[in-house]
Amino acid sequence: MKRAHVMGIEGVGMSALARLLLGEGVAVTGCDLAPGKRAEALGVPVHPGHDPAHLGEEDTLVVPTPIPLDHPEVLEARRRGMRVVRRMELLAHLLAQKPSLGVTGTHGKTTTTGMLASILLEAGLDPWVLLGGELSLLPGNARFGLGPRLAEVDESDPLFQGVRVRVAVATNLEREHVAPEGRKAPNYHESLEALLAAMAGFLKGAEVAVLPAHDPLLAQAAQGLKPLRFGEGGELWAEGLALNPTGSRFRLVYGGKDLGEARLQVPGAHNVRNALAAALAALAFGVEEGAILRGLARFPGVGRRFERLGEVRGALVVDDYAHHPTEVRATLQAARLLGRRVRVLFQPHRLLRTLELWEAFAEALQEAEEVVVLPVYTAGEKGEVSPEALSRRIAERLAALGQEARFLPPEEALAYAKATAGPEDLWLALGAGDVTELARRLVREG
Repeated sequence: MKRAHVMGIEGVGMSALARLLLGEGVAVTGCDLAPGKRAEALGVPVHPGHDPAHLGEEDTLVVPTPIPLDHPEVLEARRRGMRVVRRMELLAHLLAQKPSLGVTGTHGKTTTTGMLASILLEAGLDPWVLLGGELSLLPGNARFGLGPRLAEVDESDPLFQGVRVRVAVATNLEREHVAPEGRKAPNYHESLEALLAAMAGFLKGAEVAVLPAHDPLLAQAAQGLKPLRFGEGGELWAEGLALNPTGSRFRLVYGGKDLGEARLQVPGAHNVRNALAAALAALAFGVEEGAILRGLARFPGVGRRFERLGEVRGALVVDDYAHHPTEVRATLQAARLLGRRVRVLFQPHRLLRTLELWEAFAEALQEAEEVVVLPVYTAGEKGEVSPEALSRRIAERLAALGQEARFLPPEEALAYAKATAGPEDLWLALGAGDVTELARRLVREG
């Protein structure tokens, strides 16, 4: 590959791949429906929209998961004899070039990958890193290095089962990215059984699998393997855990040996579990104990993971990517440690996911004092139920459960948050869509 055209180059995963291809000496061009800061930061030619006319002298077309292979731009690339590769196929190829680590799971994979990146940097290993978020320790969401290769491996893409790494980490597994019966989509598994089979393929292709000690679905996927396990009952666990509003500290114990005190700058018990996963993976990769502890201590958190944006009328404004009920509950539990009144701007993400999980979202959101539900961020999906109607269901269920909740369109939600914010409040923006921009405007305009 000498020249590559990357479709959807503004996306966090595609822009990271583009950055790493540039590091390899590949000439990159791209296109996106809405080019923005990530594409601009690459400093390469980027076309708005998708059109066969974008193709020039490239020899390879890199295609993100949601784009169908009968798309006009893809068909034109094939007509010209260009190589067409899916995002996950390219990632698998790049990871195979060096000793590598891959992190997947329903929740926590970005943070766990970021913690591992911090550890590998602290160990002086000059890592190559692909991350599904922004990390201040890296040039954004990727880093080209000559050492081991580390990547977040998205389990929503069925092709992830073909990725081969030395150390495979699975943080957890739930029935997520599974299409409702009778429905198909490129970034959904056809069934829970298909998801389990894909996870099994990923884990069994590694030299070492690192898993939580207690996770029923991962236990099914790992049948026949002898994984290393983190958490109580596993090979690595935490003792003397002390949680505080801004982080935590605990003793890191491996096979009964005390490795020392670990300190985290990110709050919540869920981040302790992420740290255990990262530490065990690093140990399996041969990283020395001191670098693991120092790497965890310097990890500043990934962008949009409990990211403090500022204040409005004395209220703290925090942004978080949580878009699954388990993530929502964990983030709210961490938020409550701050001792403020937790008020939420919640934007559900994707129609199919919300249609299946709207009741579970309502249950998880009960951890907050107040919830403002925004219309579903569809990410281009279409369905029989409108984004507004689906979000109203969540707000109405919360109200029926005795929770203070309301449905509001984005501009009305912003005006309401501005007008009612006070020094005792924490306004928490939750979701994987553009609710983050609403939170940033709340700080800027408040």
